[in-house]
Formats: sequence, structure tokens, C-alpha cells
Amino acid sequence: MVGGASVVILGAGFAAAPEAAVLELTDPGAETASGATDQPTTEATAAPDTSPVPETSTPPDVSEEAADGTYPGPVVTNIRGDYQLQIVVVDAVVTDVEFLAAGTEAAESVSINARALPILREEILEAQDWDVDYVSGASFTSPAMVESAQGAFDDAGL
Repeated sequence: MVGGASVVILGAGFAAAPEAAVLELTDPGAETASGATDQPTTEATAAPDTSPVPETSTPPDVSEEAADGTYPGPVVTNIRGDYQLQIVVVDAVVTDVEFLAAGTEAAESVSINARALPILREEILEAQDWDVDYVSGASFTSPAMVESAQGAFDDAGL
């Protein structure tokens, strides 16, 4: 009986939760607040292409596609604030990951991000890819920063 009541209460909480607004930033160089909490966006993303890759195909030569430079990812907004990172590319290698916006100034957000952002930075640099594991306990920051990283990698041609 208690278990059933918990499910009903939990379900009612999800149904009553407000949707997050999505903010589009037109100036990626604009100064933003640092330190924040985290939550995924409400925008739907396309399902990954699961079609098989022919054995004869070869990966593109990244060095020809990626130009040296700084590539800001898109601003990703959720109920915990705005999230954005940028990558620095030199000789088709990501040499730095910088966080331009990381949610709100709330103490809990600042604390979570102080732990999560260095981990995300190291994972991205090590993998040389945006597709990295989320940091446990950073359920709003992780998906938002990974989504921003995906845009930055796409813009860089990586």
C-alpha cells in the first residue's frame, strides 16, 4: 500500500513540474555568470543513426576539416540556468575546454560545478570528443555541458 502511494505522489510531482525555457544566445562572446546547478534541456534530440557502417568506409581526415581556433558551443538552458563551453583547437587537437556559463550562483550549484566541471573538462580532453560520461551528482550540469560540447565539436569539424 505504501509503495503504491509513493508512485502516485511521485507521478503527480513530475506532472506538476514546470517546463524549462530555452534561451538562444546571439553573442557567444558575451560575458556570463559562472557557477551553477544542472538539469537537462526540454528540447527533443534526434535518435542516433543506428544503421550499420560499411566496412569499406574510413573515418574522415580530421586534420583537413578542423581549423585552429576557439569554438563556442551553443548555450543550453534548463531550470538551473544557462550552460555553455568552448573548445580550443590546435592542429586538429582539442587543447583546452573553457566553461563560459554554468547555471546559477546558488551555493548548491556552485558546489556541484566546482566538482563536476574539472571532471568533464578532463574527460573531453582525454577522449578528444564530446561524447563523454556524465558526472554522478551533476544531473543538470552534465547533460547541458555535453550538449554544448557537441555543438562546439560540430562547428570545429571534429
